[in-house]
Order: sequence, then structure tokens, then C-alpha cells
Amino acid sequence: MASVDTFHKRLRDEIAAIEKEIQSHQQQVERLAKRLESLKRADELFDSDQAAIAELLQASMTNGSGATREMTTAPVVTVQRAALRPKPVGAQEQAGRRTQVSQGKTRRAPIITRSGDQSGGLSRVDMMAAVLKRHPRRTVRELIALLNKEYRWKTTESAVTSNLYTRRDKFAHTEADRAANRPVTWSLK
Repeated sequence: MASVDTFHKRLRDEIAAIEKEIQSHQQQVERLAKRLESLKRADELFDSDQAAIAELLQASMTNGSGATREMTTAPVVTVQRAALRPKPVGAQEQAGRRTQVSQGKTRRAPIITRSGDQSGGLSRVDMMAAVLKRHPRRTVRELIALLNKEYRWKTTESAVTSNLYTRRDKFAHTEADRAANRPVTWSLK
């Protein structure tokens, strides 16, 4: 009778071990499914613009480590700066310029900067232009919500409005229609 009890105990232990292994694999499948979803989303957005590139970089930075997009804390502008200015191996800083040493020759790696911003990031006007390019005819409040969502730029109505009105060369607006209760909407020229 003791051998039957021993066999029964081994059977239960084996069942518990297999259930634990199944649970482990299910968690791994869930992680891989989330990663696949983020990579598919990045693939869809690849042709759109800078926000898509930043999302792609964030997805590739996880590289299967189990970290999700929500866990990354680097803002989009920082990720874009890193993409614009990769640090070459063996780089030396000399009087404000970058040089790369390779087999006895010295080459200068170009510093990529955007107009008006020496740090290589997007300016606020560039961010607003990119959002309005993807989402034309938006009110100031809608524009603020999109800027916060895409670039994590928490701004005020007066800051956005002042940029929109002072850059008439980039932005156009519709007239407000108080009778129909339609506010001013902004678009990219």
C-alpha cells in the first residue's frame, strides 16, 4: 500500500511541476504578444514621421528584455536626439567638434542639428507643425492634448496660441463662427 501512496504522491508532484511550467510559458507568450503588438504598431507608423521613428526606437530598445513601452522613461525628444547623434566608437571631443579615429586617419562625423535648436532636438514650433500635419483643423485645446500625447509637452493655451499667431508663415487658421458655435481651428500651411 505504501508503494501506491508513493506513486500517487509522485503523480501529484509531476502534475504540479507541469502546471507550473505551463504557467511560466503562458507568461512568456503574453510578453511576446505584447512585444509583437508594439512592433506591429511601430511598423504601421514607420512612414508617418518623427513620432513613429521614436516609437520604433523605443520598441527596439526593449529587444525582448520584457520591458514594455510604458516602462521606458526617456521622453520622445531625448530618444530622437539619440537617434540623430549616435556616438561613434573611439570618438574624441576636440574643441567642440566630433572626430572619429580609424586606421590612422581622422574623419569628422557631421553633427546633425535642426534649424533654430543647437541641441539637435525638435523645437516647439516643429512639434506643433508635425502634429498639425498629421491632424489638420484642430482647435488649440485639441492641439495641446495631441502635443502632450505625442511629445509629452504639457503646455498652456497662451504658449501655443502665441506660437501659432507669431508664425503666420507656417500656420493658418479658420475664422471663428460664433453663430454655429465653431471655434478657430488651425492647420499647417
